[in-house]
Amino acid sequence: MICFEVAYDGIVRDTVTGGAQLLVVQTNNATFDVAEARQQLAMVRLRAVEHGRAALMASTVGVSGFVSPDGRVDGATGFDTAAVVVRQIRLGDGRTPATWAGVWPEVALVVLAVAALAGAAVPRRRRGVTPG
Repeated sequence: MICFEVAYDGIVRDTVTGGAQLLVVQTNNATFDVAEARQQLAMVRLRAVEHGRAALMASTVGVSGFVSPDGRVDGATGFDTAAVVVRQIRLGDGRTPATWAGVWPEVALVVLAVAALAGAAVPRRRRGVTPG
């Protein structure tokens, strides 16, 4: 994936269902500040856990690091720090419940929310009260 693509569920899921054994995010955080670079690493952590894959974020000027499938970050560099970090990574396989379900839990929740709002919008008629 390239930089911001890690923020999009479908792109990451398609990568995993397409056979990816390792999630790799390459980025150039030149316009990011420290908080934004760390936020991107947090998204990489989320995706690693979501899909049960080790992940690597490699940045030219931001934060780089390795993420295990359980979300632990290892070998993270400082912001705008030149470094070479080498790790051995176990490649992943299989699918997590999140990978299998894809977008369907979100769709179901949206449908339920719309139904609840529609139900709340319908005026309730008072029983046994006659105008007058």
